[in-house]
Amino acid sequence: MNSQIYFAVSLFAVLTFLTEKKSVAVPSKKLNFLPLVVSQTSPTSGSPQNRVSTKSIIVTELVEQLRTADVEKRRKIIRQLSESKQNIVPELVKAISDPDPLVKSGVAEVLGNLTDAAVPAIPTLVEMVGNTQRAIVPSPPRTSSNWYGSNLPVLPALPPLSPSPRPISRINSRVLPGTQIQRRVPPVPPQNPENLLRITAIAALGKIGLPTRAAATPVLTEALQDPDPWVKLNATWALAEIGASTPLLSHWLEAIQNPDPKLRRSAARVFQDSRSLLRKVFGSEADSSTAAPLLKALKDEDSVVRNAASDGLKLLGRRALPELVRGLKAPQPIIRLETAKLLGNMGENARSAVPTLVELLKDRGRYILRRTKENYFSSLPILPPFLIPSRYPNPPHNSENLVRVNAAIALGKLDDRRAIRALIRALKDNNPQMQLASNWALLQFGQNQGLPVIGRLLQYPKTSVQRQALSQLKYYGTQSAPYLLPYYKVRLDSVDDNKRNQAILGIGNMGANALSLVPKLRTILTGNQKHSPGYAATILGQIARDTATAWQNSNLPTQQRQQAIAEFTKVLRIMEAPNARFNKEPRARVRNALSRLGSINK
Repeated sequence: MNSQIYFAVSLFAVLTFLTEKKSVAVPSKKLNFLPLVVSQTSPTSGSPQNRVSTKSIIVTELVEQLRTADVEKRRKIIRQLSESKQNIVPELVKAISDPDPLVKSGVAEVLGNLTDAAVPAIPTLVEMVGNTQRAIVPSPPRTSSNWYGSNLPVLPALPPLSPSPRPISRINSRVLPGTQIQRRVPPVPPQNPENLLRITAIAALGKIGLPTRAAATPVLTEALQDPDPWVKLNATWALAEIGASTPLLSHWLEAIQNPDPKLRRSAARVFQDSRSLLRKVFGSEADSSTAAPLLKALKDEDSVVRNAASDGLKLLGRRALPELVRGLKAPQPIIRLETAKLLGNMGENARSAVPTLVELLKDRGRYILRRTKENYFSSLPILPPFLIPSRYPNPPHNSENLVRVNAAIALGKLDDRRAIRALIRALKDNNPQMQLASNWALLQFGQNQGLPVIGRLLQYPKTSVQRQALSQLKYYGTQSAPYLLPYYKVRLDSVDDNKRNQAILGIGNMGANALSLVPKLRTILTGNQKHSPGYAATILGQIARDTATAWQNSNLPTQQRQQAIAEFTKVLRIMEAPNARFNKEPRARVRNALSRLGSINK
């Protein structure tokens, strides 16, 4: 044994030596991508083990290639320069004086991506804000004019970079050489559809952030008066990012109401960006008068704009309450729909809106989304977030965008008992979405009048309605057994493994009421369906336990006791057969239940 170990160690040593020797002797292969050169790190920087050669990019050669009209190649160059770990800012500052607009635009974008390291470029970028040139890049070829995405808006030039360790720039003399920091990831600026150089410079200043405050505030404040709304929007964003004290909220509100749908969407996106400082501006400048323009934005065809307006109204809180109550009577269904949702989320602070919301339970309005190529993707339904199970099910999804559905859900959230009678009447609505919403609201008050209505929805043709009805019925406990057991019984015969297994698991919540389904579950024990025999064994153990408990508590008739003994005796015989491979726990539960059922005389 020792000789084998010795041989293995010796072989490993020889192979390691050969590998190292080969790595030194073999010349490097010619690379197919952009040129690189090797530079040595300073012999005095870092520990000895860290004194290794690092690859450096040739800035002048990469900048020269920015003159290309190949959009994808330009993006790769900009990314390569932006991800550089060496101090390339001085060379970029020189390159930005190139008369070619494509070079200027690409270099300015890189400087913005370098954030804090690009501080020496601030004066050059400030000067560039006055440049009226455009960097026109041809659009990439389209493979098919019928492709659904052919007319989608142009994507931003470069997504934000991921944080990565990089050496501290020499401009910060207080930091030791070789120290590693995390590069700050700036928020995404508004669009620049005309590819204006001054907008690129404005965006770069905003990305660099606070260090540009003193030098850039005057020129950016002046840009707020520019006749081009895109310049104004980018200046608004940049001033927020550099921490300027200039009032900005009115300019953002102006942008989100602009006639240009692309401008409105861009204004909405920068407000919703989690890293954007526009929300800080909102917090410092917003007041009750801010609610009115945001309420108007709720009727926008673009869901991105509506969501931004909704977020703004949420941030206003109680200051938006009067305007939201007025919005419940707006002529546009979408405003009534959205304001009802917002009021419901305000909790007890919005109880003054209960009488108006009760009136909306009769509202037949519905928001019909106008499908366009621009909002095709944004209009797709939002998947519900994963939530920790609570006492009551999550609110039903208002898939038909009915005003009255949102009103019912809001009344359930506001927890004002004045709404109970109106909600009981709303159960008679012939729309299943309204029935689900009304019943959900009544559940919040502990009312069970909707049980028969929701029970019947298990037979509704739409699977989505059945699913939501099933979710609500589970909260009625054993009261829902007359509706759930027939539903599960049908699905036990399903050829779909998921449907069958979900039915098996659902039966486990029915307790002793599920005794009638034990024969069907018993047949599944001997089947070969995927996972079903194991699930059936577990659930049969639960039903046996619950049945024995019901007998002990005098909640089980004698006739059912005899039936239970007969059925679970057959179940146990299958579970304990010589070749059976069922878990110990369900077998023990069935055996224990039979003992309890047989040893107690009633």
